[in-house]
Amino acid sequence: MLGQLLDGRYRIIQPLGSGGFSQTYIAEDTKLYNTQCVVKQLQPPATDSKTLQLARRLFDSEAQLLHKLGNHHQIPQLLAHFEENQEFYLIQQFIAGHPLSKELRSGKTWSENYAIALLQSILQPLAFVHENHVIHRDIKPPNLIRRYSDGEIVLIDFGAVKQIGTQVVNHQGQTQITMCIGTPGYMPSEQGRGRPRFSSDIYAVGIIGIQALTGLMPDHIPEDPHSAEMHWRHLVSVSPELADILDKMVRYDFRERYQSAAEVLAALENLVDPYVLTQQSATRTYEPIFHTSNLQTCLNFPQSSVLQQCRQAVSLLPKLIYSVKESAPVKRSQEESGFYFQWLIANVFGYAGGFFLGFGILAIAGNFAAVCFWGLAVGVKEWFVLHRKVSFPFWSWILVTTLAFVIPFYFFGLNNWQYFALLHGLIVGLGQWLVLRRLVHRSGWWVLTNVLGGWFCGLISGIVLVWLLQKPKTINKR
Repeated sequence: MLGQLLDGRYRIIQPLGSGGFSQTYIAEDTKLYNTQCVVKQLQPPATDSKTLQLARRLFDSEAQLLHKLGNHHQIPQLLAHFEENQEFYLIQQFIAGHPLSKELRSGKTWSENYAIALLQSILQPLAFVHENHVIHRDIKPPNLIRRYSDGEIVLIDFGAVKQIGTQVVNHQGQTQITMCIGTPGYMPSEQGRGRPRFSSDIYAVGIIGIQALTGLMPDHIPEDPHSAEMHWRHLVSVSPELADILDKMVRYDFRERYQSAAEVLAALENLVDPYVLTQQSATRTYEPIFHTSNLQTCLNFPQSSVLQQCRQAVSLLPKLIYSVKESAPVKRSQEESGFYFQWLIANVFGYAGGFFLGFGILAIAGNFAAVCFWGLAVGVKEWFVLHRKVSFPFWSWILVTTLAFVIPFYFFGLNNWQYFALLHGLIVGLGQWLVLRRLVHRSGWWVLTNVLGGWFCGLISGIVLVWLLQKPKTINKR
């Protein structure tokens, strides 16, 4: 799929994940300034006409639903949907962030107020989903993205769309579901029997809350052997009020749970001091935003005996944020300098080391083999440094760099170094530009730099590369 153009517009550039009936990719919209988006490819389990007709009808209705749900700022917008070669595609907004699974690691426990803030951030978009009579069906940390721009949780990967890959038509023309939608540990018993309800989503969110407090994965949370209820309170120190809410969210009997996300939000609103909630909404408490000891005390919210001191620490937050912003350029400058010297060293060792190794060891195999090794050495060393800053297929960078050595050698050999260097700079500039243009703005400067730089392109291109990467088209890596 990599490099494939879908609907004459969306070029696949990177795989994101796969399931039993879907594949997810990052793509660039070639008709909208190469803006990145997410492509979900849905494959019906069969290609007979009745199954395809059912899948097509279901796909259209679910696409309309996703378009409507995308009006909420914590749900990705649906940009397009289409069918191609008997496969169905959804194009959705790309969310720059990290999955919640990076925060909820096994053995990592969080404070009570972190858990409350997390529950609220998940339940707010879920309440909107339930108001539109939709059950998500697959709420779990990998499907919850912590957005970098504002720290909010974004709800992705709705299970309703997955029905397209789970339904077939039997010989009698009846629809059959071939796979249960959901994830063990976050899926309650009624959903496992194929009868999900709004409270099934509530169960999953409650499990995530308990997971945050205890540091236990869902399958390690103890259960009462007689009632099958979660038995976790003895593992943590938590207020009885929050524990009661979580217990009600994860009741084994769905009739005893909260029946909608809005009900849980209403219960949580009465749980925390309004002053703390106001401060908390302004300073999200997920790791790793700040690391100073004073602020850490504030963010963990100590017991009531020292609450006044905590509030005084919170009052100093604007000054602290200002000081962090003031020091950011220094840190960024240090990072850029470190990257520049890594790039410079990679070019020095690539060009010089590759030349001496290639012609010293492979000369017996001929100059062509030595030149190929020379190009590979430069390409691999440059990619090793660059891939930590941006995400792209490694073979493309190494291939164009190697060709930039082989083609000049084919035309000029090794006797005319001036023409060799000029053509090398032109080819490496154009070839690597084809890769960089998807990642940064003003990438045309890369061609000019390499043509004029010649053999000094490592010294000059490193400066230009630092400048280009200051404003990437999207956040590629962190």
